[in-house]
Amino acid sequence: MRKIVEKKILPKSFDAVIHDKKKFEICKDEDDLRIGDAVILKEWNGEKYTGREVGRNIVYILRDAPEYGLMPGYVIFGW
Repeated sequence: MRKIVEKKILPKSFDAVIHDKKKFEICKDEDDLRIGDAVILKEWNGEKYTGREVGRNIVYILRDAPEYGLMPGYVIFGW
């Protein structure tokens, strides 16, 4: 079943996402993300949400890949 997950993202990364320069995110693997899920990236300036947000559909997941330097408990997801 598809789910929608909200994630914080810093302004520099947020700008890269909305300008299609960044198409992935790395985060703690705490939401059981799956291909087909939607993520709402909410800009966070370190103290509060700025009000800017963008939605993306997950098309790629990488987890359990220490051979690529991905620490246990983390996931990379792409859109």
